[in-house]
Amino acid sequence: MVESRHDMLLGPPPVRETVGAAAYRELREAILAARIPMGARINELELAAEWRISRTPIRDALRRLEAEGLVQGAPGRGMIVPLLSRADLDELYVVREALEGMAARLAAERATPQFLAHLNTLLKTYGGALKKDDTPQLVLIDGALREAVAQMGQNRRLEQAVHASRLRVHQIHARSFALKGRAGRTFREMATVVAAIRTRNPARAETSMRAHLASLRADVAAAFDDPEVPESS
Repeated sequence: MVESRHDMLLGPPPVRETVGAAAYRELREAILAARIPMGARINELELAAEWRISRTPIRDALRRLEAEGLVQGAPGRGMIVPLLSRADLDELYVVREALEGMAARLAAERATPQFLAHLNTLLKTYGGALKKDDTPQLVLIDGALREAVAQMGQNRRLEQAVHASRLRVHQIHARSFALKGRAGRTFREMATVVAAIRTRNPARAETSMRAHLASLRADVAAAFDDPEVPESS
């Protein structure tokens, strides 16, 4: 496995940020954007030298990232970005189906007018990005839609679980948008979910979200298997 380069992470932290917070933010963003790909090692000494800081804030940042499942210890290599197997993906997407399906059900039961207006805005924005074939924007809006549904469920532990399960597959999920037709399918499937929430039909909302994630799981598997699928960033 080729070791990761961290040149893109250079730069002083913003004035209002502590060094540790800046290190955490930079590393997290780089992992989620696949600038540090799955399987890559994160070299503490190299980062400390490039950023001209001690290793302590980097270690603190890595501990936070490990708690989120974005890095893990590897014998003889230190911290790496987890390299997911096909079996890992299948398991994680089954979990996502259950969690996000329940979140959609709860959102349909508890939806407010303000929330419904926000969902409609997000869906329209997604449609606009789809017309422009703006993949990075599609990935961002897709995440915002899912976060909004999870938040409207008004169950803090469920929301945290949804967030954690999404983070674990983010790099592969983002790659799936480069597959032909996937972004359009997500738009149509999420429109069905939003319609069910809008009509306050909890059972349909859950079923629609589960069906969407089952469809997504199949395409994510294709993205995982196909080395020709480009990165989304």
